[in-house]
Formats: sequence, C-alpha cells, structure tokens
Amino acid sequence: MSQSSVPPALTSAFDEWVTAQILKLSVDALSAGVLTCTACAESTTGEYVIEYQGETFRYLPEKTYAFLKFVMDGSTRS
Repeated sequence: MSQSSVPPALTSAFDEWVTAQILKLSVDALSAGVLTCTACAESTTGEYVIEYQGETFRYLPEKTYAFLKFVMDGSTRS
C-alpha cells in the first residue's frame, strides 16, 4: 500500500497519536535532561527542537518520538 492510498482519517489519527505521545514523553524526559520544544523561534513547522547533553537536534515528529523513547528506555547509558 502506497502512502498516497492511506485513508486521510487514518493519517490524521496517527498524527494526533504521535503528537500526544511526544507530549507525554517530553514531560517524562525532563527528568533525563531532555528539553523538547515546538514553540521556540528555532522550530519550523512540523519540527521539534530537542536539547540533550549539550547538543541540539531538529527532528520531524516520527523521529522525535523515536529519539525520546530511545532516551527514556535507557539506550544512551553506557
């Protein structure tokens, strides 16, 4: 199934779910020193700006979700 044939309602529901998950993870990730921003001047439409361990990353929603899960699952610990 190509992306263009995905029903718009499903795409919209997925986008809303990802946004809600990012919000939840962003709050939880504060304890790990991760700051996630969508309202700051550096953020462009559809992107999240993430500050973590002195680095700044700019990701689209899907990668933002994956990165926050990665940090919260402890995958960054050596």
